[in-house]
Amino acid sequence: MAGPKKAKTLTHDHIMQASVRVDAELRRRSQLLWDDRSLATRGPKAAFTPDDVVKAAVQIADEDGLSAVTMSAVSARLGLTTMAVYRYFPSKEALIDAIVDAGLGQPPRPSPDARAWRDDVAQWMRAKRAMLCARPWLAELPFVAAPHGPNWLLWLEALLQPLMRTGVRPADAGELLSVIDGYTRGASDTAISLARARARGISMDEWAAAVGADLGRAIGDPRFPSFAALLTSPSDGAPRSMDASFEFGMARVLDGIERFVETGDD
Repeated sequence: MAGPKKAKTLTHDHIMQASVRVDAELRRRSQLLWDDRSLATRGPKAAFTPDDVVKAAVQIADEDGLSAVTMSAVSARLGLTTMAVYRYFPSKEALIDAIVDAGLGQPPRPSPDARAWRDDVAQWMRAKRAMLCARPWLAELPFVAAPHGPNWLLWLEALLQPLMRTGVRPADAGELLSVIDGYTRGASDTAISLARARARGISMDEWAAAVGADLGRAIGDPRFPSFAALLTSPSDGAPRSMDASFEFGMARVLDGIERFVETGDD
C-alpha cells in the first residue's frame, strides 16, 4: 500500500521562477499602456480598435461599476464574441489597466508662473477630487502592484511642476506630493461614497439617512466618547457642505506647505 504523498516543498527556485513569470506579465501589461496598442492585433484589419474596446469598457464601468467590466460584457457591448476581445487585450487585467488610465483623464495644466504655485496646487486638488467623484469606480480598485500608465504619470507631473518651482528640494517635493494626494483622496471619500450611491439609484436623502444612522451609534457607546462629543456639541452655525469641508482642509494643507516653502522648517 502506498504511503501518503509528500507535500511539495516551495524552494527558492520555485519562487524565483514564479517571480520571472509575474514580472513578464506585468511588463507585457505595461507595454500595452505605453506602446502602440495597435501592434497587439494580428491578422486582417479588425472592425474595432483597442481604443474602441477601452471606450466600451469605460462606459460599462460608468454605468454599473468596475465589477461589471468583464470580457463577455465588453464583447456584448461591441457585438463581438468574447474570444474576439482577447485579440485586443490578452487578459481582463490588461483591459482594466487600460480603462483605469483612460478613466483618470488628463490633469489641468499648471501655470508657468512660479508665484502661482498655491493656485496651481489647489486647482489640481479640486480637479482630482472632481475626477474621482465623476468616476467612483476608480475607488473600487485594490492597491496592487499593477502597471501605471501615461495619464497616471501626467497627474503626478502636473502636481510636481508647481511644487518644484517653489525651490524646495526634489526629495521634499516628492514628500509634499504624497501629502497633497493623500489629503485629496482621503477628504473625498464621503463625496465618492455619495457618488457611488447615486450611481446605484440611491437618493442623497436616503444615503444621508443611512450614514447618519451609523454615525449616531457612537452616541452613548463608551467606545466612542470623542466622536459622540463631536456629534452632540452645539453648532455655531450651519454645518459645512462636503465641498466647503474639502476647501477648509485644503487651505490648512496649503498653509502648512506655504510655511515650509518660506522657512524651510521641517
